[in-house]
Amino acid sequence: MKLAFIFAHPDDETFSTGGTIAKYSSMSHIVSTLCLSSTEDRKTEYLDATKKLGVQESKILDYNNVADFETKIKKEVINFILEFRPEIIVTHLAEDYHIDHRTAYHIVKEAVEWAAHETQYDNSHLVSKLYVTETTILIPNPHILVDISAYYSIKENAIKCYSTQLSKGGEGFYIKFHKHRTLMRGTQASTEYAEAFLEVPLKKNSPFFKIKHSEL
Repeated sequence: MKLAFIFAHPDDETFSTGGTIAKYSSMSHIVSTLCLSSTEDRKTEYLDATKKLGVQESKILDYNNVADFETKIKKEVINFILEFRPEIIVTHLAEDYHIDHRTAYHIVKEAVEWAAHETQYDNSHLVSKLYVTETTILIPNPHILVDISAYYSIKENAIKCYSTQLSKGGEGFYIKFHKHRTLMRGTQASTEYAEAFLEVPLKKNSPFFKIKHSEL
C-alpha cells in the first residue's frame, strides 16, 4: 500500500502523524511525505526527521508560505499524486486555526479530485481514501485511532530534530504537548499511545468516479 502524508510546514508531519508514519514505514508499506513550504534551516530538519521516521521518499517545496501560493502549490500536489499514485493521503483538518493548514487541506482536497480527472490527465489517478489529522487543534470525535505505542519513541526522537521550533511555547512544550495528546488518544484506544484521524468522504457523484453506485 502507498500512503502520502501532505502537510504545510516542516514538523507538521512529525507532530501530527509521526507515530503512524513510523508504523506504516516499518510494515513495508511505501510511505512518502510532501511538505508544501520551507526555509533552508527547516528543510534540513525535515529531511532528518522524516529519515528517522523511516520515510522512503521525502519531498519539500520551496514556497515561504502556503496561503499566498495556493494555485502554484496545487499544481505541484496534483503532479505529486500522479507520480506517486497513493491509495491513502493524510493532511490537515479543514478547521485548523492556522491559515496555511486550512489552505493545505483545500489544496489537497482539490488536488485529489483533479488528479482523478481522466479528461485532464492521461495518467489520472483516483485516491482511495483521504484522512485529516490533528496538528494544532483536537478532533472532537475521531473516526480512527491508530495505536503507535511501539513507535512513540521514534516520533519523539524525530520531534527533537526540529531544534529551531523546540523553544516555542516554553521549554519542552512540543515534547510535552504531543506526548500527552498521544497518551490521551491511547487511553481512548485502550492502548498506551495513539494518533487520531477523520476520514473525509470523497463525493461519489462527481465526474471523477467511474462507479458511482454502491450497496449499503
